[in-house]
Amino acid sequence: MIRPISLMALLLAAGMALPQGQAKRFTDVAEITATLTPAQAKAGDTVTLRVTVMPKPGAWTYAFVQPDGKNGQGKIDPRHPALKFESTADPDGWKDEADLATGDTLRKYKVPVTWVWKATVTGPVGTAKIDWNKSSLQACTSTNCFPAPTSAYPETSLEVLPGYTPTVTNAPPEPSEKSAAPPVLITTTSNVLQKKPALTTEEYQAKLEEFLTTLDVAKVERQGGLVTLLLTAAFWGFVSLITPCVFPMIPITVSLFLKQANQSTSGAIRQALIYCLTITVVLGLSAVSLLSVFRAMSVNPIMNIALGLLFLAFALSLFGLYILALPNFLLKYSEGKRKQGGIFAPVFGAIAFSIVSFTCVAPFLGGFAGMASSGNYNPFELVLAGLTFGASFAAPFFVLAVFPSLLKKLPKSGGWLDTVKVVMGFLEVAAALKFFRTAELGLVPQTAIFTYDLVLSGWVALYAVTGAYLLNLFRLPHDEETPSIGAVRLLFALLFLGLALYLLPGIFKQTNGENMQPRGAVFGWVDAFLLPEPSEGELPWGTDLVDALAASSTESARTGKPKYVFVDFTGVTCTNCKANERKIFPRSDVRVLLEQYQLVQLYTDNVPVNFYANPPSTDARKDEGSLNLAFQSKAFGTEQLPLYAILQKTRDGRTAVVSLYGEGLINDTAAFVEFLKMPLSRLGK
Repeated sequence: MIRPISLMALLLAAGMALPQGQAKRFTDVAEITATLTPAQAKAGDTVTLRVTVMPKPGAWTYAFVQPDGKNGQGKIDPRHPALKFESTADPDGWKDEADLATGDTLRKYKVPVTWVWKATVTGPVGTAKIDWNKSSLQACTSTNCFPAPTSAYPETSLEVLPGYTPTVTNAPPEPSEKSAAPPVLITTTSNVLQKKPALTTEEYQAKLEEFLTTLDVAKVERQGGLVTLLLTAAFWGFVSLITPCVFPMIPITVSLFLKQANQSTSGAIRQALIYCLTITVVLGLSAVSLLSVFRAMSVNPIMNIALGLLFLAFALSLFGLYILALPNFLLKYSEGKRKQGGIFAPVFGAIAFSIVSFTCVAPFLGGFAGMASSGNYNPFELVLAGLTFGASFAAPFFVLAVFPSLLKKLPKSGGWLDTVKVVMGFLEVAAALKFFRTAELGLVPQTAIFTYDLVLSGWVALYAVTGAYLLNLFRLPHDEETPSIGAVRLLFALLFLGLALYLLPGIFKQTNGENMQPRGAVFGWVDAFLLPEPSEGELPWGTDLVDALAASSTESARTGKPKYVFVDFTGVTCTNCKANERKIFPRSDVRVLLEQYQLVQLYTDNVPVNFYANPPSTDARKDEGSLNLAFQSKAFGTEQLPLYAILQKTRDGRTAVVSLYGEGLINDTAAFVEFLKMPLSRLGK
């Protein structure tokens, strides 16, 4: 008899094997893309060829070099009459698996893989395509292997221009007598960070202010109108209702309104309106006040330490170590006013409810704080959004106040609520670790305690322990005896355990020293949220906008074609920035376009030390970040992060804003690609 789980595995295997069995050619199981940048070059220049192989589900391709050092089952050998290619190495991402037929260990790529070649342009002048005839790449499935025909490779051409431009190294080359013209020394873009000397705060401020006088100031088009902001605020107000701080406060509503059941309908409605309007105003104005300083709080190390300690205090209270309550004098004062009757009862009851609930409600303000803090909304709109947040939170209590008999139908506080509290406690410990990491990033150049690895390991452990708790593998002192668990609790336990296993590989390192990256959007979000360590990466970022524009102007004068500058307003503690930089920028279609720009990152909180030849103090780097933020606000009318701008130095010495991309977190990758393509498309005209 076949067990159900075995039967499911067989069905899944059969489902995956079916399309593989129908495959007849290489293009059925894999695709190849190729890019050569730049597409125009002179003899002596260096160009980069990238070839990406994308196996389809259930298929794979092989590494060029196998674990035993032997040549792999296939290779890519590009040829071009004007290019001298350097050797290349297999990139990371392979999996070593035993071959079922021979037992040998084979190195396979089951995910998209990109090989990169550097090549020196040798001439002759003219346009020629890369010859793929010497390549013998293949892709395989569990049933067959398919060699890649020449037609599977995209046509990739290089136009060699007249003239000679030597490659700039550490020392300028000597003039060549054989050259038709003396060499022109230029600063070339290489795959390293562009180091810069440290300026004093006053020097850098003067540099930016002088540049502002030459910039054609532009405004960012608002992403999402007032209705979007209000709907977002309302959504997070309703979400806040599920927190464990709110449910235990329902007895306050019971004590206030259950006595009103025999009063007139108009009296009950009046009391309910006063109660809920008070909640709306208190929470709404508190939300607006918090949003007004949200950005400063998010990057301030002291505030992050305070928030981390506060979340730990909340977590220990939820675990039952102690009980957090309002000071006795406040409770006595509120109770005394409530007993006076009239409007005092609902007003002071609502104030007490709001104060206690705000400890759980505050974290959910981040759901729409990013929109509210972008600078795209005026004070009236922000107040309206805050009141909407408070009103959506208070609305269910208006219903309960008008119809107090409904309170009796709500589930009673008991063991299930204790379980929710403990789970929320684990999540608040996870949040506290993130706050401590953010604080350390703001205090020191390189984290030594709350490193990315430690915090991610903490999250994996917390999720695993949460799953074990939900499975009743251990209990806390205040938990009730639960001989069995329900289906919902079981599903949540599996969710937490699965999440712990999913994140676990991210703790381990690859051969290049980088953390492993489990596939999927979930890890991408966690990775960005935990603020991965700064990495030089492959893109040649600089952090001096004025110098970048000067270099682009020199390049434009040399080639006779405009050279654009891509500006990335970012931050060390900016989650959305990290998400774009880790998920979007490394894409082959995006990276190829970015490499054609002069690249500048303007950090608005704390400029990383690896951008400097001689790093200044932490305070000086923070001052530079503050000046960058002020510059962004003056130049583009927003403090939204991230923000992307394309600039160009014009012939009259001014700087034009070619285009702005204000989406922030990039969800529409195709739109971002078109944003990068648009200025570059003019170069061919």
